[in-house]
Amino acid sequence: MKNLTKKGFTLVELLVVIAIIGLLSTIAVVSLGTARQKARDTTRIATMKQVATGLESFYSDAGGYPAFTATGGYYQIGGKVLCLLGTRTVTSDLGNTTCTGGTAYTTVSAYPTPVPGGGTTLGTCPTTGYPLSSGAQMANYCYGGDKAEATGVFSTTYQIEWSIESAANNPLGGSNCLTSPSGTICS
Repeated sequence: MKNLTKKGFTLVELLVVIAIIGLLSTIAVVSLGTARQKARDTTRIATMKQVATGLESFYSDAGGYPAFTATGGYYQIGGKVLCLLGTRTVTSDLGNTTCTGGTAYTTVSAYPTPVPGGGTTLGTCPTTGYPLSSGAQMANYCYGGDKAEATGVFSTTYQIEWSIESAANNPLGGSNCLTSPSGTICS
């Protein structure tokens, strides 16, 4: 008499288990991509809140906001330090990566990549058009003031143009944002 008890798995059982593992790993990879996007957007929002707080402290001490190098444009502030120096030169307030001999208010973190729309190329800040009435997609932190920079000259207001990857991740709604002394608006 033969013993008919089987040991091991059939081919069909193994294929079903492999298919289930494949499906679960696909779902995990898609969820991970969404989580990374949300983390980058959260970083962008937190950075703008930090910069706005630093700019208000700067305003309290200097009596104004950093001026722009030439009235009517913007410059990229990602990776820069908001610094008040005793002797001011062009872009000395918000255009350097260090603050030596002055008061540092905040460091603006670099714009996270990949950028909205994909890729790693940062957007170019507009050189004209201040003030903007609504945000355009801007894969960068672009700062603009209402006064040209000179010794003793400060802006009375500012705008920072920036974007996030998904409007669904933004509690303010919209993915194209402008931050100013009155707050952040997104469309």
